[in-house]
Amino acid sequence: MRWKFFKTAKLILMQKPLLPDRIAADLPDRLRERFAQFGVVEGWGLEILEMGPGRAVARIRAGERTANPDGEIINGGVLAALGDMCSALALSTAFDGAMPFVTSDMNIRYLEPARGDVEAEATVLRLSHRSAIIACEFRCGDKVAALCTSHFAVKRKRVE
Repeated sequence: MRWKFFKTAKLILMQKPLLPDRIAADLPDRLRERFAQFGVVEGWGLEILEMGPGRAVARIRAGERTANPDGEIINGGVLAALGDMCSALALSTAFDGAMPFVTSDMNIRYLEPARGDVEAEATVLRLSHRSAIIACEFRCGDKVAALCTSHFAVKRKRVE
């Protein structure tokens, strides 16, 4: 049965995605609009600050929805979600904002308590037609609070 699928399915081989020399001028605004509709981040004060080829910088505000009960330190799960989103933003620059990929794994190392607002900067380290590796650094002021690496599986188009 499995072989039957492979014999009948036609795969469209995608050209290896490359990071562009520059991104479309409206790309950051298109992605801001898309993320504004994402209910999970409601109340996080999420801002997309900068974008460039293979790079994104985003910030979340320390507050009731993002901090631990003491209200001072941003929750580690919130930081992980920020890292995933910022990494996806950086990778989406290779696809003009489309996101034909999924996170397959992510590793985050917490170095310091994330006190106050956090800026995450994600950079595409490696990109192929099947996967991507992204690094993300989290900063609170001049301190590095956490480091994250992510692997994304790029979806291949299939025609039946």
